[in-house]
Amino acid sequence: MSKIMVSAAGWCEADPDKVRFQLVSKIEAPEYITGTEWLKLPEYDEDETKPCRDYYILECVGKAFDTAIDGEYNHVDIEVEE
Repeated sequence: MSKIMVSAAGWCEADPDKVRFQLVSKIEAPEYITGTEWLKLPEYDEDETKPCRDYYILECVGKAFDTAIDGEYNHVDIEVEE
């Protein structure tokens, strides 16, 4: 069966209320937070028991582009792999 491989590069201005971040640390903190909550966190914290931006990742890039305020794809390639 063939596969469709999509390669893309671009940017978007994400709506902080519509994107979510997921915790990737073992600290005691909410597993998911909104972009608005994430923006209120410090970038990093020397006290490794407190939540900070560095302990979260964007949950879904596709959702960020789908709900974006503005954005642009600079490059999109579609390839078929047999």
